[in-house]
Amino acid sequence: MTLSYEITRTNRKTIALKISPQGELKVAAPLDVSDTEIDSIVKKKKFWLYKTINKTKEQKSNTLKKEYISGELFWYLGKRYRLDVCQCDHQGLKFQYNKFILNTKDRDKAQKLFKSFYANKAKEKLGSQVDKYAKQMGVQYNEVKFLEMKKRWGSCTNRGNIILNTHLIKAPMYVIDYVIVHELAHLIEYNHSSKFWNIVKTQIGDYKEHMQWLNRFDIEI
Repeated sequence: MTLSYEITRTNRKTIALKISPQGELKVAAPLDVSDTEIDSIVKKKKFWLYKTINKTKEQKSNTLKKEYISGELFWYLGKRYRLDVCQCDHQGLKFQYNKFILNTKDRDKAQKLFKSFYANKAKEKLGSQVDKYAKQMGVQYNEVKFLEMKKRWGSCTNRGNIILNTHLIKAPMYVIDYVIVHELAHLIEYNHSSKFWNIVKTQIGDYKEHMQWLNRFDIEI
């Protein structure tokens, strides 16, 4: 398979390879660099480029704007479930019979209803997991907060607050546990040193696999 790319030449001194948000390879090169030299560099980096391009395209497909129509799939606890939009007895949005059911009358506020669903489920299911791992790890936190965040799955503040992204409820529970342990570990080591990762590994032996799950998906899954 041959990589296609677009070359832009300017008065720069080095060659830069960039992947656009659409998954396209862009090459920025000096004016005096030949196409042959550029092609040689692209070939040397081809495995990294393929991996990055595929990841970018996968993330893009996962973050397409939702239309909230029947048949559309939505994440919840590591699986994607079908949405049925119908004239039903209940108001708003419900999750039952392994699917999301949305009243037709409420379709115009579907996005708000989904956000509310995820936030409520995160509070309902994740607080107890934080307590569980805090006891196992022998740490004390101040408070657990749930926020909708664009760039982080979780955080630990210098006041001892554990903050979890409400979108985290879309991930499998074993991935959620990793994020919780990661943030609690910061109560012991407020950095990402080898000691920090040893603390995480003590609780989640295969944490690197869980990190990979998170890396494959955007926050807006």
